[in-house]
Amino acid sequence: MNREKNNWLRGLNIFFSAIGVVTVICTIALLATSGPGLATLFSVIGLIKTESLYQIDTARMLEGAGAGIVEALDDPYSRYLDKQTYQDLKVKLEAKFGGIGVYVGQDNQGRIMIYSPIKGTPAYKEGIRHGDIIVRINGQSTMKMTSDEAVQLMRGDPGTKLELGVYRDSEGKELNFTIVREIINVPSVEDQILDEAAGIGYISLNQFHAQSANEVATSVEKLINGDKVKGIILDLRYNGGGDFNTALDIAGIFLDGDTVVMAADNKGNQQVYKASSGKVDIPLVVLVNQDSASAAEILAAALQDNRRAELVGVKTFGKGLVQTVFPLHDGGALKLTTQKYYTPNGRDINEVGITPDYEVQNDPDSSEDLQLTKAINVLKEKLQKQS
Repeated sequence: MNREKNNWLRGLNIFFSAIGVVTVICTIALLATSGPGLATLFSVIGLIKTESLYQIDTARMLEGAGAGIVEALDDPYSRYLDKQTYQDLKVKLEAKFGGIGVYVGQDNQGRIMIYSPIKGTPAYKEGIRHGDIIVRINGQSTMKMTSDEAVQLMRGDPGTKLELGVYRDSEGKELNFTIVREIINVPSVEDQILDEAAGIGYISLNQFHAQSANEVATSVEKLINGDKVKGIILDLRYNGGGDFNTALDIAGIFLDGDTVVMAADNKGNQQVYKASSGKVDIPLVVLVNQDSASAAEILAAALQDNRRAELVGVKTFGKGLVQTVFPLHDGGALKLTTQKYYTPNGRDINEVGITPDYEVQNDPDSSEDLQLTKAINVLKEKLQKQS
């Protein structure tokens, strides 16, 4: 019995000794390859702890160091998410939160731009418009602020007031709004019959969240029920993207086992994502513009490359990168670019965009939707050929 116990203890001692050796070897290797950098990091921490007039706890310093490492990637889509920001992201993808009801993103100058207010929400009722540039949130400047940080500031308890300052280019001046927050249930889909005689239905998809695939499927079923609709226009304009898997699910509504997208990681590993089987087989036209990005581009390119739909509008944004969110021990997360995606025909659209089959510009000084008019005419031609 004592011999067995001694053998067990000896084995345990060897095990932990081995771990210790490996740890020492890894530490030596790390110091050998990154000694100056690590020495600098430890020096900064030590000097802050001993000499700084302003103190910060070690946990926040390490959090800041982690955020700085991600920032050093020089990738606008990768970032460290603190606990609150990560929770906000999950709420956004679940599509229910307390706020004013706007979609925001950053324009090519890094400014916080409102893509569109959601109909019926406080922002919509107060007169917030697409294209408004947010310059202040509750008196705080949005300069150098990320869109995620702006969203976090705009959300809050229902019934509380939000002071929002925006610059409206069409009026050449700043406007101030006081908006009372409400619980926002975010539908991603609107549908209607545009031309009953021609049998043309219309679905607008403004983002890709957890409920979007079911919402699109429901809208399609409602429109084609009873043979009321013979063809559909899918509007992806001003859709900045969202959940990658949702894009695959929506593609599966219109494609039948076809390739939706191909993705490659930093090791050269490639993965092909295919649509589920069993499609809605009616003529389809897709509207896109310069603000159609990410998941919206995945869907649009899949439909175009598989010759399932013609695209109408202007060249898309050009975001051909996939981000993966990795939860961290501190309750935050790391949103990291992990793959580049390619269209079914192998096109790399990152920083390039997708060129539509029919390029149509809308006049910003006119209320006429020339892109939608062209989409209707294209769909009518397809229906005539089919009949």
